[in-house]
Amino acid sequence: MDALKNSFLDLTCDAVAVCCWDDGSADIHLVYINDAFADLFGPFEELVVDNSIPCASMHRGLLQDPSGKLQEAAELKHTDGTMFQASAAGFAFRDDETDKLYSCVTYRDVSENLSIRAESRHKGADEELGAKQEDPVALKAAYERILGALNAHPDPIVIYDADLRLVYRNDGYAASVTDNPSELVEGMRLRDVLLLAIEHGRYPAAVGREEAWIEEILSPNSLSQVAENVELAGDVHHKLIRSRAANGDYVVIRLNSTELVREKRAAEAVQARLIAALNAYPAPFVIYDSDDCLVVCNDAYRVSMSNNPDDLKVGMHRTEVARIAVRAGKIANAVGREEEWMSDAHQSMDVSKPVQDLELPGDIHHRLLRSRVENGDLVILRIDTTELVRQSRALEKANAEITHMALHDDLTGLGNRRYLAKQLEEFTIRRSQTGGEIGALHIDLDRFKQINDTMGHRAGDDVLVEVAKRIRLVLDGSEEVARIGGDEFVVLVPLANDPKRAADLAEVLLKDLARPMHTHGKECRFGASIGIAQTPLSEVENLLTNSDVALYKAKHRGRGRAEMFDHSDLEDVRNAKTLADDILRAVEQGEFVPYYQPQVDSRTGQIVGVEVLTRWLHPEKGIVAPSEFLTFAADLSVAGDIDRQVFERALAEARRLPAAASDIITLSFNVSEDRVNLTDIDELGRMVQAYQGQVSFELLETIFLEEQDDTFLQRLDQLRGLGISIEVDDFGSGHASVVALQRINPDRLKIDRRLAALVTTGSGGLRLIRSIIEIAQALELGVTAEGIETKEQAEILAKLGCDRLQGYYFAEPMPFSELTTFLASQPSIPELTAFEPGAG
Repeated sequence: MDALKNSFLDLTCDAVAVCCWDDGSADIHLVYINDAFADLFGPFEELVVDNSIPCASMHRGLLQDPSGKLQEAAELKHTDGTMFQASAAGFAFRDDETDKLYSCVTYRDVSENLSIRAESRHKGADEELGAKQEDPVALKAAYERILGALNAHPDPIVIYDADLRLVYRNDGYAASVTDNPSELVEGMRLRDVLLLAIEHGRYPAAVGREEAWIEEILSPNSLSQVAENVELAGDVHHKLIRSRAANGDYVVIRLNSTELVREKRAAEAVQARLIAALNAYPAPFVIYDSDDCLVVCNDAYRVSMSNNPDDLKVGMHRTEVARIAVRAGKIANAVGREEEWMSDAHQSMDVSKPVQDLELPGDIHHRLLRSRVENGDLVILRIDTTELVRQSRALEKANAEITHMALHDDLTGLGNRRYLAKQLEEFTIRRSQTGGEIGALHIDLDRFKQINDTMGHRAGDDVLVEVAKRIRLVLDGSEEVARIGGDEFVVLVPLANDPKRAADLAEVLLKDLARPMHTHGKECRFGASIGIAQTPLSEVENLLTNSDVALYKAKHRGRGRAEMFDHSDLEDVRNAKTLADDILRAVEQGEFVPYYQPQVDSRTGQIVGVEVLTRWLHPEKGIVAPSEFLTFAADLSVAGDIDRQVFERALAEARRLPAAASDIITLSFNVSEDRVNLTDIDELGRMVQAYQGQVSFELLETIFLEEQDDTFLQRLDQLRGLGISIEVDDFGSGHASVVALQRINPDRLKIDRRLAALVTTGSGGLRLIRSIIEIAQALELGVTAEGIETKEQAEILAKLGCDRLQGYYFAEPMPFSELTTFLASQPSIPELTAFEPGAG
């Protein structure tokens, strides 16, 4: 309709009116007039309905018989009330987009022509009038004006005669048919025009079936269609408006509807996308219009309302849809009350509820959300609330489980830090009501980090579970335990009946937690340090803090022990904080230096090696021994940094030794497990190769050699590949077995310094040391005895088979400057008995 107005109705000089006949109404309605019509008959508002429309009977006739075309003369009234003679012609057409039927009538005022003819008849001036009408100049001018107007119109316009031969076409029509307009000649048959258009690719639908397609176009049914949509090449679309003139001419106007078609297609795509999205939405969704008739719904809604989804059709009233659902048994609430639910009263009552809960068969629950939008549409969304309803039934149990999870550790099942605070609050209330004191044991596992690092976190988790089990087994019903950190546990103990219970329980736990366990086929050793605090020495609010302070004291006094809090510990903590800050500063300033203690060959007395020891060259305190700072450095995680500084400085200093000395002197370094695992092999190789002599790594027995995996052993092989020899330090202190020695395959053993004193105290000590030396000799290992303070000890250990000796009897640890002097002053003495205490 809009295209017809824009391309023809608004352009013609004749008066035009378009009417529509609404279904179910006896009246016809005026839907459009052009400006020429308003000039003749008046404004639109005064001529809207039925008989007030000029030639209403003609419009009615066209609408009753759309296939007909009418032309008649009539006497009509001007806007000023005067009458005039008019010629009216019309046709009917149907709009494909709206499916509505329209009548279109043109009106032309012919009063002047009639008056002229009457005057001619009365005056006998027919010749004059004929001469005027047949003036060739005037006719040519009028003809050219019409052609110019038609060619100026962009849409195709064509006229064929009654025999379907070309009479006239404008330029727009020629361009729509052929690339060469000269091929279109007057008198050409419509069939030939269609063939020409197919040849020039104008009708892709005809390719491959040209004759059949042309026959369809030329069929009476096709030619009689008032309006038809045509698709051309390049996604171009036209609407054909056909009509027959009174003389039988076949008139076709082709309106370019490309944009309209594309917009419609885009709108349909959006609608299809919306429908697809709705169908993908799992919850039932529906829209009814303002009259409660079904507009759109998704598949989920169809399934929820009927056993046959096809039962729901667009336009169906909401109450009928509800009745289908009730009859299908889709609404459990309606079972046994079907008639009531299907009644209009019940349906009217339900639709007014913005929220409604429904129970469906199978313990399924839905919540209906209804809302009216601005245009009156009713939107209904059904949300599946089944799980929500079921969960609400078990809400109390769920809350209990959530509370338990919030207060307990997942791994061990023990209470967590929140649980501990809650229990301490209850202990405090009970104490205020019934009296008695409270004890707190703060437990920290020894060696837990090493277990995680060497055996993996699964083994660490197994240890934590086992520790939790062991702690539970020794507690009574009134005592509580919680895991508050990685390997930290706290036990709360009421002391009303036994004031010594906290200390006694600590001793029991130390023994129980010192027992090894087996995990993943390996024996795992650990222990514990325990700090104890109890009221009234500690205020309740400081009880946990003070037990942590006591734990700190236990760890720094050697681990594997329990310590009781007293107020002097707070001063120790402050001092430790000061020391920690000082250590961090010293690392930054490079104040940790190597000291060297010589090792001699037991057979020749020659110095064959030195053990590199760490000393802190403090700017105020002077030389500080390792016992005063190494434990703190380990807690601060800077022990590795200190080891690295000492290692690099020692190698640099050793390069200044005389060539003769460096060739025979071994540099031995104590190394931790982290130093073995984390050292950059390539960088270490470059540093070691800069020293001409031998470099040896002494593995501390705290490494727990039996628990090391293949990765650790491969790392040792890499170190050997760099020329570094491997020694086991402090052997005999109880942490390494013969099996471990076979796995590690070291080059040398160092006997624990505490065993050297046993050689002069009785036969038991001698037998122990002899056994160790025999084990080393059986494994073809060298043996170094350290801690030698007397000549007698040196001679006995040499005779037992120790090939290297070290201790204060030979020399104390010394800085590099003293070492060079010491080496220069030492003769090669073949007999050990030539050594005197303090020599050199």
